Amino acid sequence: MFSRIFNSMCLLVSFPNIFKFAIFFFLYMKIAMFTDTYHPQFNGVVTSIDFFVNELRKEHEVHIFCPHTPGFENKDKFVHMFKSIEFKRYPGYRIGLPASLINFDFSDFDIIHLQTPATMGLAGLAIGKNNKIPIVGTFHTLIPEYSDYITKAKIAKEVTKKVLWKFVKHFYNSCDAVIAPSNPIKKDLEKHGVIKKIYVIPTGIYLDKTAKEVIKKSKTYLRKKYKIPKNEKIILHVGRITKEKNIELILKAISKIDDVKLIITSEGPYKTHLEKMVKELKIEKKVVFTGFLSRKKLYEYYRLSDAFVIASKTETQGLVLLEATMFKLPILSLDAPVVGDFVRENNAGIVCKEREFPESIKKVLKIRIDNKKILEKYSPKMIIKDLIDVYNSVIESYKKEKN
Repeated sequence: MFSRIFNSMCLLVSFPNIFKFAIFFFLYMKIAMFTDTYHPQFNGVVTSIDFFVNELRKEHEVHIFCPHTPGFENKDKFVHMFKSIEFKRYPGYRIGLPASLINFDFSDFDIIHLQTPATMGLAGLAIGKNNKIPIVGTFHTLIPEYSDYITKAKIAKEVTKKVLWKFVKHFYNSCDAVIAPSNPIKKDLEKHGVIKKIYVIPTGIYLDKTAKEVIKKSKTYLRKKYKIPKNEKIILHVGRITKEKNIELILKAISKIDDVKLIITSEGPYKTHLEKMVKELKIEKKVVFTGFLSRKKLYEYYRLSDAFVIASKTETQGLVLLEATMFKLPILSLDAPVVGDFVRENNAGIVCKEREFPESIKKVLKIRIDNKKILEKYSPKMIIKDLIDVYNSVIESYKKEKN
């Protein structure tokens, strides 16, 4: 309780009014987030956590519990990192070993928010049950679709998918409430037996300082910086380079059209395969692999591009779509759940079938989009309000059940 009062006072140095302080104190929450992926990893889950934590910390105290990556220096006192081992079947990811959590005091936490269902998520689930703290779980990833990383045998993959869906069902039914980032994912969870109340809350987008600075830069300047011809048509793909991103489809489409260059950012276990495919298709001059980029450089590639392309069939929200619209890039999306829905609902580009990809690339380069309504729809203010409402609802329901 004393730590809560102290932290509330620290957060409220700009609130001299005692009445405001009193209201804030009773609304203030201490939140524990558990995740199996966090910095220095760079993916949709980490981006989502950063968005929500940055906004929540304006009024609440948020602690993050995650695996530690060797060599990474954590400078955030509210981020608690634990020993981990490498997940060899999915390079870059770590398996947390949270045994030392037993020494952590969770007695004054108001809510636990599970971001992933692996070892750290399971530890958070156990801590919530043992300490009688309400639990919210977010479903970020279609885990059963990643069975390739567990087994290569076709029959075994189907069995693995069924087992993984049973695990997902059990894990999220053990929470007090569930958050899905989109309506198609909510329906998928319900279809596979998740009966707890599911709230749809997407990750929002905001123009941070870096984005605002990059948007002011001209395309001409940035193309000169990266040695890209002024009139060359550029389509951009952003995301970890993995099999499920279906980048092969994009490469095949690029091989069938002229005067277009594809830039593929980031790294991933499927990069070597795609580089080999580029050589086989003889499109080395039409494809660029940038490797991992800093946030600023990534934004600059968005800014200098003419269109954005995505062919993934396993997205739960597709945060890169929001980033693309932030820079007013028209989007070409495969007709797949979530990504196709986003483009249609927000009038953000073209949705097409696989066979239509080459011609659709030509068409999307001629489109211009207005991002004003999209940025308003996914603004931090609206999104965070929805999350806080879920927290409060779960806490109140939990109190009633206890009484």
